[in-house]
Amino acid sequence: TNLLLMVGGGVLALLIVALARPQMGRERVKDVSRGVAIQMVIDRSSSMSAEMDYRMTRLDRLEAVKRVFEEFVTGNGENLQGRPNDLIGMVAFARYADTMAPLTLGHGALLRFLDQVEIVSRRSEDGTAIGDALALAAARLRTAEEDLAETAADTGESYEIKSKVIILLTDGQNNYGQRTPEQAARLAADWGIKV
Repeated sequence: TNLLLMVGGGVLALLIVALARPQMGRERVKDVSRGVAIQMVIDRSSSMSAEMDYRMTRLDRLEAVKRVFEEFVTGNGENLQGRPNDLIGMVAFARYADTMAPLTLGHGALLRFLDQVEIVSRRSEDGTAIGDALALAAARLRTAEEDLAETAADTGESYEIKSKVIILLTDGQNNYGQRTPEQAARLAADWGIKV
């Protein structure tokens, strides 16, 4: 009977361990507390409607830019890894520059905003204000730490910006706006932002 009790106790212990489902594995922890702050600046003027060859497909320039943008942000499974740890925002421009998306780690939402960027349809909105768009992007990056501090106060999460970058995606030359691209680039440089 003692033997029967010991075997029963052993079976019960093994049953408890089996129900607990112990597992051994490795957890990959992603550090999203540091990264680069990037403003993507996209030309949506009428010249972006010209077609071009992109990876053996005929696309207008804006659609090609959107595909490059998406691959840059999410990766392509080959040589681009994506930017999961980086804050990315978006400014679109033609005659006027507009903030389309604030700096965010929520890249899925950013890509939905990208889908909404369209070539201007009204002649009164057409033009290429590269300088104004660069200046707006630089201004958004300049206040990034302040914006993050407000968010950290609400959520308790902090994020350190290692560097600030503007990526300009255009096919044209500046022909409208209050600032030249050179003036905007100097402004960005004064604020420690690379274009």
